[in-house]
Amino acid sequence: MEYTSILIGIVVLFILNRLLLAPLRHLIVNVVSGLVVFWLINTFGAAFGLHTVPVTWVTGLLVGIFGLPGVLAVTAFYTFF
Repeated sequence: MEYTSILIGIVVLFILNRLLLAPLRHLIVNVVSGLVVFWLINTFGAAFGLHTVPVTWVTGLLVGIFGLPGVLAVTAFYTFF
């Protein structure tokens, strides 16, 4: 009887990992990659006429949710407006 409850607990932990931690990992990877792209834009973008993009929690959230299209949208916003 103990083995079945241990097995059920392991399965529940596996399911919670898939449901909760996988999207969080995806968000963290998007934020880090977006910050790297923002750094590249802020460092080398002036040579191409791009304005610097401030790194705030709003831009980080947009990049985390939307990924590369979020980076492009925020960069276009700060460049043209």
